[in-house]
Amino acid sequence: MIRIKRDSGYADRIRAYKVVLDGEVIAEIKNGQKIEFDVAPGKHRLNLKIDWCRSNIVEFEMAGNTIEFECGSNLRGFKLLLSLLYITLLRNQYIWLKRK
Repeated sequence: MIRIKRDSGYADRIRAYKVVLDGEVIAEIKNGQKIEFDVAPGKHRLNLKIDWCRSNIVEFEMAGNTIEFECGSNLRGFKLLLSLLYITLLRNQYIWLKRK
């Protein structure tokens, strides 16, 4: 099983991120929400996306234990002023995703 927790923030507050596992959209996660779902054993690739922007890709191996991830928008504080930069040149860094 994997568990993903999205932090609460101003950017994208009313929008959901799509959860992409091995190239397939499997769920959506909203602001401040925690979701979990079963994943088959083996190697997997996880990332999140919203419109044409996405997160980094995290590779992991499922071996039976619960794996926890955290995510959120990189648009915080002064970075809100860089929104145009993040949706164009840094669109693959718009969302952060890390294993907890």
